[in-house]
Formats: sequence, structure tokens, C-alpha cells
Amino acid sequence: MTEIIDHLDLSAETLNKMTTGEVAKAMARAKLGLRYLPVCPPDHHGVSEQHQSSCARPGKGPTIADWRMKASDDPAVINKWFRLHSNRNLGMTLGGEFGVVAFDVDGEYGRKKMKELFNGVIPDTWQFSTPGGGERFFFRVPKGRPLRKYTDAKQGAVHEELAFLSDNQMTVIPPSRHQNGGQYLWVSGRGPGDISLAELSAGILDKLQLERKAGASSEGSKGMPDSDLRKLTNRCRVLREAVAEQAASGCAEDRWHAITSMLVRAGFPNTALAFSKMSKKHDGHSERRIRQMESEGDSAAYGPTRCSTFGCDADQIASCQGSVRKNRRTGELSNSPAAFLLSGGKGNVSAKQTGLDAYSKLLEGRYSINDGNLCQVRAKKDGGLDHIPLANFVARIAKTITKDDGAEQTTLYEIDGAIITSEKKLPVIRILANEFDNMKWTSMWGPEPNILPGSQIKDTVRHAIQSTASEAKNERVFAHLGWVKIDGVWRYLHSGGALGLSNIKVELDDRLQNYVLPASCIDSKGAMQASLKLLELAPHRVTLVLWSLVYLAPMCELLRQMHLEPKFLVWLSGHTGTRKTSLALLFLSHFGDLLGSPPASFKDTANAVEKRTYDTKDSLLLIDDFHPTASPKDKKDMENVAQKILRGYGDRVARGRMKQDTTLRKDYIPRGVALATAEDMVSGGSSTARLFPAELQKADVDLDKLTEAQREAPRLSEAMSGYLQWLGKAMNAPLDSSLKELFLEKRNEAGRLGVHGRLVDASALLYIGLRSGLGYAESVGAITVDRKSQLLETAWNVFLNAASEQGEKVAEVKPSTRFTTIVSQLLANRSIHCDHVLRKPVPESVPKSSTLVGWQDDKYYYFLPDPIYNEISQFLSKRGEQFPVSAATLWKELANAGITKTENGKENGKERRHSLAKKVIKGQRQRLLWVRVDALHEKATDKTGNNTRAELRAGNAEPDELELLGEL
Repeated sequence: MTEIIDHLDLSAETLNKMTTGEVAKAMARAKLGLRYLPVCPPDHHGVSEQHQSSCARPGKGPTIADWRMKASDDPAVINKWFRLHSNRNLGMTLGGEFGVVAFDVDGEYGRKKMKELFNGVIPDTWQFSTPGGGERFFFRVPKGRPLRKYTDAKQGAVHEELAFLSDNQMTVIPPSRHQNGGQYLWVSGRGPGDISLAELSAGILDKLQLERKAGASSEGSKGMPDSDLRKLTNRCRVLREAVAEQAASGCAEDRWHAITSMLVRAGFPNTALAFSKMSKKHDGHSERRIRQMESEGDSAAYGPTRCSTFGCDADQIASCQGSVRKNRRTGELSNSPAAFLLSGGKGNVSAKQTGLDAYSKLLEGRYSINDGNLCQVRAKKDGGLDHIPLANFVARIAKTITKDDGAEQTTLYEIDGAIITSEKKLPVIRILANEFDNMKWTSMWGPEPNILPGSQIKDTVRHAIQSTASEAKNERVFAHLGWVKIDGVWRYLHSGGALGLSNIKVELDDRLQNYVLPASCIDSKGAMQASLKLLELAPHRVTLVLWSLVYLAPMCELLRQMHLEPKFLVWLSGHTGTRKTSLALLFLSHFGDLLGSPPASFKDTANAVEKRTYDTKDSLLLIDDFHPTASPKDKKDMENVAQKILRGYGDRVARGRMKQDTTLRKDYIPRGVALATAEDMVSGGSSTARLFPAELQKADVDLDKLTEAQREAPRLSEAMSGYLQWLGKAMNAPLDSSLKELFLEKRNEAGRLGVHGRLVDASALLYIGLRSGLGYAESVGAITVDRKSQLLETAWNVFLNAASEQGEKVAEVKPSTRFTTIVSQLLANRSIHCDHVLRKPVPESVPKSSTLVGWQDDKYYYFLPDPIYNEISQFLSKRGEQFPVSAATLWKELANAGITKTENGKENGKERRHSLAKKVIKGQRQRLLWVRVDALHEKATDKTGNNTRAELRAGNAEPDELELLGEL
């Protein structure tokens, strides 16, 4: 924790270089009349679990309760906030109370409406840019005038609107960061220290209010859409105003979330949806968020929004609800407007509502809640009942959950409870069913739940809780993405559920939570056109590979049934600054809101990445940032992860695991496709053959088109949703042999290249993915037949060229090629030497450090097998590598390549070829490795060490190799 430094310069240039805490303190000291508040960081790092569970807007959600009341311009308060949490974003209050309002301008439509509003001349005033390409303008207004938010959004478009931000609203300000990684920045010369706030004319204010009222009137004529919503508005003034605002121009984001989450938590999700649909801002994303709240059920970490959150004090609450309820532990007011729904409209809600009665009803007759304890009930001799204390808490099994990851089904119990004396609710916990009996799980609630001492009491408490299971709900939860059969029909799972079905729950690793697809594609043609535009972001040699991979991913299950499952991954390489990751994330966004950060990295553990390759069934997994490093350990770790990933996708195998009972677990075999970004190439010939290359050069990516595509990114998941529904028809129909025939046709065509078979298969499968994606695009009118044919022809040439180039690289790292390259360099450098068979060695011509590894004549080198293999191994060891095959396998490969002479003979009556042939040298007969001189001649003979170094510097070796040869 460090004290925030004071700054007095509020120019745009200076503010953009400060931290958010420094800016807040500086603006507070300047006494601008505004107030400031801490906002959660875009990655939610360091915030509470409760905030994470309730905040749907990372980077934009206030981290203090009742922020309208607690926002401050006191430098000491601000210093405390940001000194403890320096990564927080910064918010600033707006509205008539402070005399400052703002316009949020998004997209071309927003810019057009802003110009129309100001008759083409926008006054110079405070202004900053947003990471999504928008702008924000601030104006001074008369203090005290009530001002309502107004939004003019383009129908059916995303982020195309002009919003007037005013009363009870706040705005994130620079230098805060967005979830997409970008930064809010003051425009040069338009910071609070550069220019005075321009005054918003009364004419524009009047015009805004008239447009808002016109919108409200038009929406109001539709009538209230929901009876429960009518009940709320009749009883609660705040909710009545919010509904009017939602119908007119759409509530502020935080108000929308407070009301929808309150309704969902109270058990009225359809009412929440009806409220959201009152605004034209409602879209598929809004509905997904509400359904996500609903799916959390009792496991949500928060309850219905409190009246105090809406700004009501104790007096106001008492007048509305008849009494005030407080949290016994914190003293906070706990009344909620949801009470008006829960009470059924029959008078006021009781001030003391507990759940203990519900627990009592679930307990069997032999148990009870009595005198502050969970008790066992026993009959006395006199006919009365004896209540024997067992514990100070009561609990129930609320749900039995079967979690299915496609390999194993795990049963969990969802348990909640309460401390009996204080009526304090205990949070919902989940435990494995086979851990229920030991009762150790009560420690998850801390020390407060207490079981009385006694040899049998713990087991009796366990029995009492288990007796509540008769009313437990049964729930099936999937723990993977992709196709799965539900009631005999193939359905596609995403993090939000299953396409085409409701009430399907999917729970995934946190890094895969954003793989959420819209329930339907409203504009199939427009969405696919947005997807096709990605082909123009960079050269087709890159974008056609990535686009084909995206549309191949959902076909994995279909191809698996035909034994054609893809066995490769795409390796997107390029130097730093080529926008590899940005481009990769954009293509990944076909599968959800995934522009933020990659779901996997080469810095992750191999086991973590392996599990994600399994969970992302029939989907695309991005594994980011394979890069050079000076640390041998980091290099080795990344190389190990890369090798496991390549082997996993290349062979569709995984590391075997054993359970504690010695039975084998199911393997985590990759079930989708993967895209890796890298600055370097992974070593190993067979590993290299498992990847399909796409290389970016410095200026390949069109940055303007990239920015525009990032704005349109939500449309990509709509395109994928439509494609999956189209593909589902093929999934649920009998297998079509024409797909396999197309694969064989393209594989035979590519096979003429004479490259590694894996690269041939990869080319054919990418073609199938592209053909399928373009087929859907054609079916919705997003592409013409001619353009489709043109792209298919271009792509096939791209795939063949890439496979051919990669095939050459694979050949270069074959063990036999590696052997001749290293040995020729070591001979030229005199690190090793061979004596002549006939002539005596001249001692002065050989360095003392040189190692004798054999003999030579005009036709062959006669290497001693063990010494020459050891020298190669030592050379590679200094580079942090090892030779990929054993000595015996290497000798066979050299023989098969025609580099060495072999010897045929008979053993036990059978013909046998010896990779090492016999030779008599200096009177001794021994088996040696006969390597043809002409196989090494080009690099070994008639060259000095200096010539070899010159050749290496010309590009025939890696820098590390040059360095090691220098040391030798």
C-alpha cells in the first residue's frame, strides 16, 4: 500500500499518464463540484466473491454500496479507497444535483444524432474517448433542475446510440481501463485542466425532455406488460419511476440490474424479463443475463435488492411496509420492494420472517427444533416427549446434482442451513455425495455451526439432515461444451445452456464462462456478413485458415463418428506487435464474449490446459503466447506444455490417470480444435507435423478494419448460433457418406505434394470446415455462389502452400537431417575429429579439446557409435534440448535415408540387416557407423571453422547454436 501522490495539473496529457487514484485525488482537490467513487477493475481481480457474482459489468460496477450517497470529493476518503485497491477504475457522478451532464456517443448513428442535436456545431468542452471507439462529452447545466436519462438507439444495432447521462448516474472516466484491454483517454486539449465546461443551452435541454416524454408516451400506450409489475408500481414510488424511465429511454445499467436481479431472486424471472423488454435497448444479451441470474437459483450470493439501495431511508420504508427490518449482524436495513410481491398484496410483510419453520417441516418426526437446538425426539415413559440437543444449527439437502463432463458423472449435494438461535442463514455449499457422511463439510461454514459432544451424535445429526432429502430437487449439470444427446436429440451446449432448450445448466471452469451463445440469430444474413468481413482483416493466407478452423470446430463430433476427427492445431505465429492475439480473440468471439482474455496460455500448467482441451468439445480453444525466454526453466516449461498440447490434438490421446482405489480415470482427450499464438516454433519433427501454420508479418493486419470488427464482435456469436442450428439438422440425420468422400478426394489431391500425411489430412479438413461455413452463409443469402466458389479455390491453394512449406520444415528436423547437420558443424568447428584410416594423425592439426569419434577415408566416416551419439547429445543439452530418438532408432533412420552403409547377414536362420557394419581398423574388427563422406562433404570438408561460422551466420543455424559453437 502506498500513499497517492498529489498532482495539480489536470490537462489531458497529464491525467492520461496518472493512475486512477491520482486522478481522483487531483480532481477532488480542484473542487470541481463533482464526486468520485471506486469502480471494479476490468478483470475483477481483487474484488469480493459477492461482487463478482452480482456484477455483470467488469470495469463499470461501483465497489461501494449506496454509491449515490457515498461518492466523495474528500481527498482523504479517496486516498483510502485507492491506496488499498490501486487497480480500481474511477467513476464520476453526474446530474442536476452537481450541475454536470454528459453525452455518450457510440457508433456512426450516435455521432450523426449528436451533430443533429447541436445543429452540426458541438461546442468545445471536456471530452474523452472510450476503448470501444465512442466519445463522451460533458456540459454544465443549472443546478437543481431534474433531468432524466434519454437514449436514442438504432433499432437492431449494437453500440449504435446517443445517450444523455444525467440524474442518479455516474460515468467511468480516464484513465480507467475497459474489459477489452483498451483505455479511456482524455482528448488532447479537452481535459478538465485544458478547457472550461461548455454550457448546455436551455433549448437543447428542452428538446431532450420533449423527446423523452414522446418516447414515454409511445411506450406507455402499450400498457403495463405484467400483472406483478403493475402490483409493484402500485405499491412502490421508486419502482413506478423506474418503470416509466425504462419505457421512455431505458434505465441506467445499475438500475436495470438492481431491479431485474431483485425480481429474479424473489422468484419472478418472467417479470424481470417483462421489465427489461419495456425498453428498446433490450436485446438477446439482456435476456441471457436474466436467464443466467435465474440459473444461479439458491446458489446466488445475494438476495433481492434492498429498499436502501434505491435510496429509501428507514422512515420511508416504515411508511410503505409498516415496519423496518434490520440484519442482526450488520444492522443494515434489509427490507426489499420484493416484499410487495411475496406478501400477495395482503397487508404488510411481517417484520420477522425466518426460514426455520421450513426446516422443521422437512425433519422426520424423530427430530425437531427446540430451545435453540436441533434435537432428537424420544418418547418418555409417562407418554411425554424428550428433546435431546444435537447441534446449534439445522441444515437441509436442497438439491442433488449430477455433474456430467462427458467422461464421468459426479454426484453432489447442495446444502443450506441456519444457526438456530440467531436465525442467521448459512450460505449454500456444494459437497461431493461420498463426503457427506463424514460431516467434515460443516467446516466450510466456519466455526459457528457446532455439534454437541458424544460418540454417536455426529452420525445422528447426519441422519437428521439426510432425512430432509425427500424434498430435494434433482438437477443434471453438464460440465463441457459442444454436442450432446438430450432425450435422443443432439443439442449444442454453451456456457449459458443448450441451444434450442431451456432449463439446461452448464457449469465450466472460470476461464470458459464467457463461451455463451445467443439463443437465436435474429439477423442471420447480417451476422454471417460480419463473420465474412474477418477475411479482409489480414492476407488470405492467414484469415482463410482461421475462418475455416472456426467453422470446422463444431463439426468435430460429426467427423468423429466418421473416424475423421481433426488431429492437428493451427499455429498462428509472428513477432511481437503483429496483433496475433487480437486477431485470434476476434475469431474466437464466434463462440461468445471472448475479446477480453484468452481462455488458455502456455504459462498455464499442462494439466490445466489439458482439462480445457477436453471441456471445449466441438469448440475452438485459444492457447496464447508461446514465446522465446531467457530463462531455461520457463523455456522448458513452455516447451513441455506445447509438446503435450501438440501430442494431445495430434494423436487425440491424454495422460492416463489412476483413482485412489487403483481404477483408471477417464482420460482428458481433446475434443475440439485449437488455435495457438506464438513468437517461436516448437522443436521436434513429429511435433511440427501436428501443427498447421499461419504466419503474420508486421503490417499484415489492417488496424482500422480490426477496430471496426471488434465493435461488431457480438454479431459473430450470433452467426455461430445460426450455423449450429443449421448444422444440427445434419447432426440429427443419418450419416452422409458424401462428407467422407469429399475428404478422401481432397486428401488424395493434397497427397501429391509428398509432404507429411498429417498436413495432408489437415488441409482436407480445413477445406471441409470452410465449405460448411460458406454453405451456411450461402443458405442465408450472405454470399453468392460465385464468391463462394472463388473463396474455396483460393483457400485450397492457401492450404496446399502452407502444407508444402510446413512439410519442408518437418523434413529439416527429421532425426537423420538433424544428425548430419550437427555432425558436419562439429567436424568443421574441430570440436570432434576422425583419424585417417591409412595415415598417421598430425597432432598439431587437432585442438587438444577435440574428441576422437572414429576414422575416415575418401568414401566413409567410420564413427564409433557411442562417442558420436554422446557428442550430439551434449551439444543439444547445452541448448536445453535432447535428441528426439534413441541411438538404435537413429542408426535405422540413417540407413533408411541411404546415408550409411549397412550389412546383411543371417542369425538363427533368418535374414537380418545390421545398421552398424564391421570394419577392421588398426588390427581391430568392430561394428562402426559408416557415414558417406558426400553426405557430410558439403559442410565438413575443405572448410575451416571460420568458414563454418560464416555459413551459420548466413542463416543455416539458430543464434543459440552459433553461441555454443563459439564456446566449443
